[in-house]
Amino acid sequence: MADKLLKEHLYGDLLSPTPGYSTDFALGMTYCLSFEAMLTAHLAFGMLGEMDYNVIQSHHLLLDAIAKSSEKVVVFCNKGGIAVPPAIRKVYSLMERNIFEVFDRRNHKANFHPKLWLIREINNDDRKDALLKLIVTSRNLSFTDTIDCIACLTGKVGPTSVNNKKHKPLIDFIRAVVKESNIGNDQKKSVLKLAADLARVEKFDVESPFEDYDFYPYLFNYDFGLPQAEDYLVGAESIIVSPFIDKTMISRLNPENRCKRTLITQKEYVDKNIFEKFKNKGGIYVTLDDLASRGIDLHAKMYHVWNGRNEQYLYLGSANATTSAFERNGEFLLRLKYKYGNTRSAQFLSDFYENGNSDNKFMPLNEPLENASSAIKWDAAESAMKELMCAEDLKARITRHRNGRFSIIVASNSMRLANDVFIAPLQKKDLLQRWTGRVTFEDLGADELSEFFIISATTPDGTHHNAVIKIETTGMPSDRDQEIYKGIIKSPNDFFRLLEIMLTDTPLQYISTEILHKEHTGNGIKPEENLSFPNLYEKMLKIAATNPKQIQEISRLISKLSDDIVPPVFIKMYKLFVAATE
Repeated sequence: MADKLLKEHLYGDLLSPTPGYSTDFALGMTYCLSFEAMLTAHLAFGMLGEMDYNVIQSHHLLLDAIAKSSEKVVVFCNKGGIAVPPAIRKVYSLMERNIFEVFDRRNHKANFHPKLWLIREINNDDRKDALLKLIVTSRNLSFTDTIDCIACLTGKVGPTSVNNKKHKPLIDFIRAVVKESNIGNDQKKSVLKLAADLARVEKFDVESPFEDYDFYPYLFNYDFGLPQAEDYLVGAESIIVSPFIDKTMISRLNPENRCKRTLITQKEYVDKNIFEKFKNKGGIYVTLDDLASRGIDLHAKMYHVWNGRNEQYLYLGSANATTSAFERNGEFLLRLKYKYGNTRSAQFLSDFYENGNSDNKFMPLNEPLENASSAIKWDAAESAMKELMCAEDLKARITRHRNGRFSIIVASNSMRLANDVFIAPLQKKDLLQRWTGRVTFEDLGADELSEFFIISATTPDGTHHNAVIKIETTGMPSDRDQEIYKGIIKSPNDFFRLLEIMLTDTPLQYISTEILHKEHTGNGIKPEENLSFPNLYEKMLKIAATNPKQIQEISRLISKLSDDIVPPVFIKMYKLFVAATE
């Protein structure tokens, strides 16, 4: 029931591979994301396990995670949905090949808002045994304390296409998202191949009390053959769980009749008109004031619909009960059908509020707020930022100069904006400049170059907005990634430390041991002082047998570092090892 779907944390362990399997490719969709949360996805897909704050501060571990998963992760987000991180790390630039933006070129106020993951997993002992794991949620790829919902379905990938019609909306949705994004050709092929695998899945398994499922995607002006929202979200009994609402959609989902309907939302959007519509039907419930004051508020989107013992459904995903969600945005809902039986509305509601339960997180709303409003308006700063970031001719060009330093020119014909907008390279946010149609950033190092840029704007009344955007960039030097690696791996000690992480079965245990060692002695472990080459050779043999791609990663790592970082004695040993194992 809903108590199993409501989550207050980032996906739990759902992104980590199924026991006995490894992540082969993962596609994510989110409205907004933080670089820090994206790193946790890399750690999960790299099979590096659970992490805490100290662990995620390890640049060596993050390099290993990105190296292991960089070719097998693609995340689509809303244009302007990447949060400006509180502290800038050079490794963020390495995620350019993983993060792509989606926006409606015909309507810049439309948002790409779905939250889902589709992950292909391969059996470690039999590569012909593949699973597709579909995660549908209301949670963005970010760290928040909001109350969200998550559901996970798993299906076997068969040898041939079975063309289950249930899967066609999701296949078409993924293909449409690719068209509306700025994804590169190599990553596009991987995403489309994953979508094609859906045609080879006979069915996804669903857990009790559900017995069936369907997909309900929305994307801008695309037609996926779906009925109007009121044709499937209105039942003889309905419970609407939506943090954001508007009068028009609420009227469509709550027509004037005697059917029992309940609304669970945020109280600041419940005006007198909306309150009266539910007062005598099923009531309205909102988050407890104490939780809301601490930022723990409702973010789940669910619709519980009952039309009889054999027509009882739970819809969950990203779509709020707003007109923009169902008529303008990109959204995704998963429909789960209950097994035959009596209404479960009361049981579903009890997961939010139960009379006399001291653990309730919600409370009945007994009267509307005087200043409540469901209208969500863009201010001048947001509109100006959106106009710039969506300009089709917005481009960046990098030039290498004789002194080995670089300059970046960012240009577009969008010169006059209704509100001042400022822009800077992600890695050099102190170079923020006012947008005038063309800006130049001088004297940058190779490791400071990125396709990510920070834009910001402030309204006349002082409301500030900022975001990270991705700009199509030419002239990126081929050794940029190498320079980022060199900035982190600065000594043979750093090299062997990263090598140990790459070769161990328990990299997080290695990092945790090092942290404990440093806390007790004041010094970190020095791998090159304790390293036994025969022991290292044995570890490499084991990795070559179980994960040969990891040996290739060592070769790529060596190519990115200079001779003073990688000892010649190791290079000689590594070449002998490769020759012996070919």
